[in-house]
Amino acid sequence: MWRFVFIGLLSSVLTGASPLTSQTPVSNFRLPTFNQEGHRSMLIQGASAVVNSSQIELTELNLTLFAGDPKDTIETIILSPQAVAELDNERIHGAQTVRVIRDDLEITGVQWSYDHRAKKVSIATKARIVFHAPLPDILK
Repeated sequence: MWRFVFIGLLSSVLTGASPLTSQTPVSNFRLPTFNQEGHRSMLIQGASAVVNSSQIELTELNLTLFAGDPKDTIETIILSPQAVAELDNERIHGAQTVRVIRDDLEITGVQWSYDHRAKKVSIATKARIVFHAPLPDILK
């Protein structure tokens, strides 16, 4: 699904620009994706991005994940100084720090990945979780 949105975005924004293999960064990059019902699924934003046909290299990633409903309810925000979005397998990953923000928790760590198909965030090192909700009977 990303590829269709990506191609549409590039054809409308970069008409007449250099080929998709250009190493010239795009400033204030934004790439929305939508579900089958036409509601927002995700918004990838970066201060700059180097775009090619299979991946996007981003600086100052701000990834907003939506519930996919008509209200555009935000479920999760993922922030990282550098990331790579792989268009073919709908994954975004980074070797640097990450901050995952939800209403009920906040997670930080290093060496991370997000799989959009599985809706799964993985953090390899220095993971720290802060829960913003009561956890009754957690130690029983």
